[in-house]
Amino acid sequence: MAGQSKIKRYRRLVQAAVFMMMFIIPALNILEIYFIKGTFYSIDVGNAVAADPIAVFQAAMSSKSVNIYMALSVVIPILLMLFAGRVWCSWMCPYHFIVEGVSFVKRKLGMKKSFPVHTPEKKRRTETARLIILVCFIALAGVAGIPLLNLISAPGIISSQALVLVKFHYVTFELVFIVVLIIAEFVFFPFFWCRLFCPTGTFLSLFKSERGMHLKRVSSSCSMCGSCKRACPMGLDPVTDGSSLLCHNCGDCIDVCPDNKKQETLRFISGRQHNFPS
Repeated sequence: MAGQSKIKRYRRLVQAAVFMMMFIIPALNILEIYFIKGTFYSIDVGNAVAADPIAVFQAAMSSKSVNIYMALSVVIPILLMLFAGRVWCSWMCPYHFIVEGVSFVKRKLGMKKSFPVHTPEKKRRTETARLIILVCFIALAGVAGIPLLNLISAPGIISSQALVLVKFHYVTFELVFIVVLIIAEFVFFPFFWCRLFCPTGTFLSLFKSERGMHLKRVSSSCSMCGSCKRACPMGLDPVTDGSSLLCHNCGDCIDVCPDNKKQETLRFISGRQHNFPS
């Protein structure tokens, strides 16, 4: 049974560890320790390499070629997506971590949380719009011959700025994009970038599968109180939308579900399982 905020505690530990590693890795490299190096565009750990699939895809589009190194670099991220769902977004992405901090500050200031809840039609429109934006930018990258989506990759920019700051003690103009997004998070509804525009999240969602980890209602005793809907940062109805491309397996809905205190009702599962009627 999932305890209150149990998943979020684990998630915070992972997020904090990943965030700190952005600064620790370049510090280790300064000390000439190169076992681990890179940013969230591409990171090497020993002989293993993991790269942002969309960055690799753009590089292939721009160069009109794919080599074995490029192909192997996306194996780990894609396998993670297939087996664990979009955990990158809610458990590891530094921008998501920052935005959750923004939401915390807004709550302390008494500002409205305001997660717009998707109706089925709004959810379909959002998923479609995200895909259209992604395809348009990929097409532009192919025509221009440069990886345009890297210019708006929030996790890539944040990690590269951390590297530049630690190694060279300054930041570049790219950081302005992140500052603008953070200001917009205060002005608009929370996670608007993650929900509507993020190219990395959209691209990773293409590999989401019901055979991988996803949210499922596993008991018919659900009281339909709506607590999970109000907690979902993606504006979904977790009872019915656990397999949505927008769901990034944060587990907030599981933590707040009052029915889970009596009997496990919402949980993460892998593979197919009986779906209880609403």
